[in-house]
Amino acid sequence: MAEALTARFDLPANARAAGRARRLVNELLSTWGREEDAEVARLLVSEVVTNAVRYTRSNDPLHVQIVAQKDRVRIAVGDGSTTHPVLRPAHDDDESGRGMHLVAALASEWGVVDKPAHDSPGKHVWFELAAPVRPRVPMDAMRSTTFRLFR
Repeated sequence: MAEALTARFDLPANARAAGRARRLVNELLSTWGREEDAEVARLLVSEVVTNAVRYTRSNDPLHVQIVAQKDRVRIAVGDGSTTHPVLRPAHDDDESGRGMHLVAALASEWGVVDKPAHDSPGKHVWFELAAPVRPRVPMDAMRSTTFRLFR
């Protein structure tokens, strides 16, 4: 199995949690050399943390875990609620209800895992971002006349 970089942090379930999660995820991915994943990861962790704050009790901490492997980044947010996120239709005048649609559209995979029965109640909502595919041909070669002739 490929070596993974892993980090975990706890956040209070309050209105500032999403902003703190965005900053921490951004710092970690930058430190790990995964800047190409940072923008989408910030957006999606913000949406998942916002849902967690909305549906958990304020005295339950949120647990955010980030695992970076060569081919993907996986971020999971644990909370004390057993309510699973649902992709529901959002109307033009709705003020909420689009966050998990963003997760479903931008993540390569996502899901929900209930905490084990022997643990405290709750769940982990996770998403993965596949590493961007890098071209096999150097960019300067793709700009050359020869490469354009044989495409």
